[in-house]
Amino acid sequence: MDSLRKAWVLARLVAHLLGGLLLALLAWPLIGTPQRKRTEQWFAKKLLSILKVQVQASYESTQANYALHGPYLLYSNHVSWLDIFAFNAVEPVTFIAKAEISKWPIGGTLAKRSGTLFIERGKRHAVRDVIQAAVQVIKTGRSVAVFPEGTTGTGQTPLNFHSNFVQPAIMAGVPLLPVSLQYCSTDGRFSEEPAFVGEQTLMQNIAVLLNSPKGYVVKLHFHHPMPTEGQTRHDLSDLAYTQIAAHLAGNLD
Repeated sequence: MDSLRKAWVLARLVAHLLGGLLLALLAWPLIGTPQRKRTEQWFAKKLLSILKVQVQASYESTQANYALHGPYLLYSNHVSWLDIFAFNAVEPVTFIAKAEISKWPIGGTLAKRSGTLFIERGKRHAVRDVIQAAVQVIKTGRSVAVFPEGTTGTGQTPLNFHSNFVQPAIMAGVPLLPVSLQYCSTDGRFSEEPAFVGEQTLMQNIAVLLNSPKGYVVKLHFHHPMPTEGQTRHDLSDLAYTQIAAHLAGNLD
């Protein structure tokens, strides 16, 4: 019965991804911004629901709710490919991501259609160009999210942050919003099982998710937004790192 359950969930996941691909290719050019936003949020919530991943969002202050008080630059630690969908389930944002994602089957097309800003490694002006593009997105009123570690970790403690990615907030004149992200079991205990790390393939990670009959919870804690005027990117990044690290450590017990 367990193998049948896994096969059924996988079939639903594939069908949902293919449906999203058709929407992205056929309907995306025909619908306006509000409908696109609703579609992004629906798609993210449905995908997480299929995999039994619940999203819990908490806010340090009312201003931390980027859906109501943005646009901001969201600055978060990174654990899984599911992180993007967790944020979009709360409120769709534009992500800065490595160019390799654009080559993923289905997922790459979906990312491109949703406006993801890709960093082309090895290109001389890659970071500068993506920073400029992020500023333009923020000026339209849409928040941008970046994972400054540049890779994924377990969620126990953040890896080193690359402070370059604070720059869009400074240039656009908007606050930096630190976000702590962790996964836990449905009984509230921290879990590193969903983490997409090391040499693990995407299919191996999906297998881990399917092997959990109860699923997982992804917790997003939005810290108070940090004003960027008159601040350096290094100081802002270090302060965000300190806040995120402290929050993650406090949830391990």
